[in-house]
Amino acid sequence: MGDGQTPAVLLSRLGKLLCAPPLSIEVIPGDGSDWPSAWLGGENLQQDHRPFLYVEGHLGVPHKLLYKAYLTALREFVLLKPTFRGISDSHDDSPNAERLAQLTAVILLANPAHQTALNTRKQLVSLGLLNTEIELQFCAALLVVRECSKQSLLWHHRRWLLQLPSPLKCTGKGFNNRPEHSDTLRRALLSAVSLRAEFLIVTQACETYPRNYFAWIHRYCCLEALITLARSPTPTQDADRSLLLEEILFARTWIERHVSDYTAVHYFHNLHVLLLQEADVPLPANASAALGADRADHRTIRASLYAHAKSLLETYPEHETMWLYFRAAVHICSADPGLQLDATDVADGHSDWDAPSAPKLMTLGNAERHQAWLSRNREGSTDRQQQLHSWHR
Repeated sequence: MGDGQTPAVLLSRLGKLLCAPPLSIEVIPGDGSDWPSAWLGGENLQQDHRPFLYVEGHLGVPHKLLYKAYLTALREFVLLKPTFRGISDSHDDSPNAERLAQLTAVILLANPAHQTALNTRKQLVSLGLLNTEIELQFCAALLVVRECSKQSLLWHHRRWLLQLPSPLKCTGKGFNNRPEHSDTLRRALLSAVSLRAEFLIVTQACETYPRNYFAWIHRYCCLEALITLARSPTPTQDADRSLLLEEILFARTWIERHVSDYTAVHYFHNLHVLLLQEADVPLPANASAALGADRADHRTIRASLYAHAKSLLETYPEHETMWLYFRAAVHICSADPGLQLDATDVADGHSDWDAPSAPKLMTLGNAERHQAWLSRNREGSTDRQQQLHSWHR
């Protein structure tokens, strides 16, 4: 195992590779003993990465060797962490800082929910002992690993990094006294280029781990920052608004290709809620054609959402997510009394089936639940109207 290398050597080699950092990381089953030698290179290589596969910046880590290095990293981390006095601007602890960066990198790859390791890296970044851009690259590489991509702590850590540089109000007692920090990117100084990169990271994470709720939350935080940019009169406003249109079209396409992804539907619903809060829709001039409308205003955006949801529901009626998507569209579009909705007719079209097959049974159940939801909404609306009428009498 590990080409006969000791756990200490494995840990050191893996730690250095992770701190490079790699462009991507993949944890591969086994211990790497069955890998062709040509993959790893000979002993006379200038950079010998055995038993890890490192090709053009992409890192492959055998699963068994990762956990072997992880256990060693944990033991050393427990001993080294108390000796690190990172509470001033002094760089006297730079050797320890470098080692802590390597240890925590290995720990987080194996256990991305290790909060102490993440807090240590925050401390290193805030003291200037760990480069922010390097940490963002490392975080991006982690977030394409399946087990890492679903961890809320890693996404929160990335948002913390994206808000830097900002005045971190740490006290003399160290970083554990939490600085003033809000988990939002609305005030972060991010460009359209940076936000496009964030969207790409989220897309890769959602492909790695389906229905990735925390990845879509991160995407929504980036969306908030993008809408703030798009409505600001800056020289980059056209580029910002074009990216916002791209994001709307991307989300539509993603839902079409992932009809069971309720997290994407939730994101798309929130995107419209956020967009429709704007007095003037911050979209580029070509948005109307892209949305299949004459103009891009609140009504056409609602109508486009409704038509899209209805089309997908008619195509995939057995998928509950499509009914939830349609329900969300009805909820948003009902705010405009000028739109004519046929929400009842859609459900009625599926109510008289004999339902001899499982897909038809699922469709029938979904249609019945949709009718019940419509009934509750109508009753609630009637009650509210009666209350308003009594108040005005």
